[in-house]
Amino acid sequence: MAKIIYSLRPENVGKIVVVKEYIGRFKSGEQFDYRGVPCQAHVPDHYWWITAPHGLSNMYGETPQAYIADSWLEPLRPDTLEQTTDVVEDIKEVV
Repeated sequence: MAKIIYSLRPENVGKIVVVKEYIGRFKSGEQFDYRGVPCQAHVPDHYWWITAPHGLSNMYGETPQAYIADSWLEPLRPDTLEQTTDVVEDIKEVV
């Protein structure tokens, strides 16, 4: 699990996401295809496939899944995560 700390879409900042799968390392501007989705690296970094219980905003509207640069995420560790029933239930829906 992680929190989005930077996004091209400000409405995504602060959202809690499930980090599902590592995609790879890409250079700034490099284009790649992942699961049939055309993608472009905005910064040189490692990229991850993420999901969010309440959706993520992209240029086409809302989506349950997206890719994101590693440096734009803040890992949430179990020992520092303040869990609420709502957050736990939302994550169970995604997994």
